[in-house]
Amino acid sequence: MTPHRFGLLLSLAVALSAPAAAADPAVPGSAKAAAPAKDEGMSVEELDKLLDPIFADTDEAMRRAAAKTVIGLGQDAVPAITKKLAELRKGPSAPIHAALKNAKDTAGKQAPDDEVEQLLRAKTDGPGYRVAMSTLVLAQALVHVGTTPAAKQLLKIHQDHNNAFHTPITRLVRIMGDRATAALIETKKDATDLRHWAYKQLEEMGKRIPGDAVQTKDNQALADVLRAYAYVHEMDAIPVILSFVNSDRIQVRSAARDAIGAYGQDAIWKLREAYSNVTGKPAPDNWTSPDVARELFAAYDRLRLQEVYGLLEEGLKKAQEGKTEEAVADFDKVLARQPLLDRRNEMVPTYVKYAEQLEETDPAKALAVFRKAARLWPDGPRANSINAEIAYLEGRELQARGIADIEPFKRALALDPTHTRAKAEIDRLETNVEERESRIRALAAAAAVVFVAIAGIVLFGGGGRFRTRKKQAA
Repeated sequence: MTPHRFGLLLSLAVALSAPAAAADPAVPGSAKAAAPAKDEGMSVEELDKLLDPIFADTDEAMRRAAAKTVIGLGQDAVPAITKKLAELRKGPSAPIHAALKNAKDTAGKQAPDDEVEQLLRAKTDGPGYRVAMSTLVLAQALVHVGTTPAAKQLLKIHQDHNNAFHTPITRLVRIMGDRATAALIETKKDATDLRHWAYKQLEEMGKRIPGDAVQTKDNQALADVLRAYAYVHEMDAIPVILSFVNSDRIQVRSAARDAIGAYGQDAIWKLREAYSNVTGKPAPDNWTSPDVARELFAAYDRLRLQEVYGLLEEGLKKAQEGKTEEAVADFDKVLARQPLLDRRNEMVPTYVKYAEQLEETDPAKALAVFRKAARLWPDGPRANSINAEIAYLEGRELQARGIADIEPFKRALALDPTHTRAKAEIDRLETNVEERESRIRALAAAAAVVFVAIAGIVLFGGGGRFRTRKKQAA
């Protein structure tokens, strides 16, 4: 064997017998993937790349799938959609009217109500087609997002290109429903015809007056409506807004109080009336609107907290009687009404006990309960032991998904050195890793031996046969 061949075989054998260096997500301590870059929202360029396939020369199904992708965008895409719609407003309007009319005529009497579907079926290369399709696809994306900022952008489309999109935007506003109410109310400050169209939509939706507009089970929609009335300074809305300043729903309560504050001195008489009804005494004459509001809200809070504290005491009593699950149900009601209650730390032991009862039967729910306990008293004396349980259960959760990560258990043991279950998992995983690495080394060494043997046969046995055949030929 030549030195060159021997060196080559030796290098191959060493390479085969060396442990694999690639990261294995199932092996504790293996290399971790780089953290993803922070999502800063979609750019207009990225949005354009999603829109382009809608106009490609492919079959209708593929273009429909591309449109569906854009329509399904999330809230982070709203800024890019807003900028794109501003671009689409430029240019002549006649081609857009023609494209929409052509799409409807092509569909005939069986035309679907969805204008995007009409345009997909009647794909043309006309100058207005791309603008019409892009605008309506983005309009449907705004409906899918379903926030008040998205609704505001949707309403703006109504006047684009000489009201070319009147019918589809009207239809989409009705689909958006309660989530469009606040944006429609805010158009009362608009000096264009949009205000009159929006008023008609509110009327047809049964949301024309404040008492009707607040009829929704959507907390965010309601909060936005209360702030919208303050924004347009609707005086008739003050009594309605005042009815929510003591709401059990903190999101709604905060919005109502902010809205009353925005009215300033214009709300003074209604505030005085409410204060007198709650406290049974008139507000001093020298109090300003903010003074009355502050004292009114404080009086409401005292009344509400009396009920909350009563419920808390009931829960604590049930906990002492061993009725842990019933106590937790009471505490959940307390936190729903007053998340930042000053005595919330008193609930922590009961939540921890309940979570411990659930660990074996329902680990996912136990993890959620432990996390709630940690949030209630993040710097309490039991914080480390609670966070250790959270880390341990997170490790168990990863194992259930086939990921044997040792780090959560190490974190649990660091937080609570007495956590025997975490220690047991660490020992088990480290033993498994050592056994696995040992098997890999043994298999690699065996493979190297077989490879060297085969290579030797090829290099030397084959060479001998070649020389024998050469001599015979001679």
